[in-house]
Amino acid sequence: QRSSARSRLSGDLLRSKMSQDKAAGEKAAAEPKRQTPRLNERILSSLSRRSVAAHPWHDLEIGPGAPAVFNVVVEITKGSKVKYELDKKTGMIKVDRILYSSVVYPHNYGFVPRTLCEDNDPIDVLVLMQEPVLPGTFLRARAIGLMPMIDQAR
Repeated sequence: QRSSARSRLSGDLLRSKMSQDKAAGEKAAAEPKRQTPRLNERILSSLSRRSVAAHPWHDLEIGPGAPAVFNVVVEITKGSKVKYELDKKTGMIKVDRILYSSVVYPHNYGFVPRTLCEDNDPIDVLVLMQEPVLPGTFLRARAIGLMPMIDQAR
């Protein structure tokens, strides 16, 4: 009798558990499944939460040591045949043109943030150093001279 009672109790518990599982499954099926967002969606969502993207010309400080030592945003890498320039609207560095000759840029070339010259561009800087620096990078520089330049006859 005990064995029979245990069998009935086990059967009742099993049926009860199965009915609970079935009810939970029906409830889950009724609720819409939440899919994990794809990587691109997560990146775009993260970018859209940022209030404002940093603009290297307007948002980067000249630097606390100016005018002796100041920040420079590199546009063109030393040894490069690619001429990059700042896109004033977006703040991104864009390809302006490619030099199809044996000429390369002898040094890193960039600009001083938060400055404005007569040509409506920031002050240009030629950074004399051993290593090439990637476009869009900023570094600290010290002025050692001035070189007047003509920018497309302006």
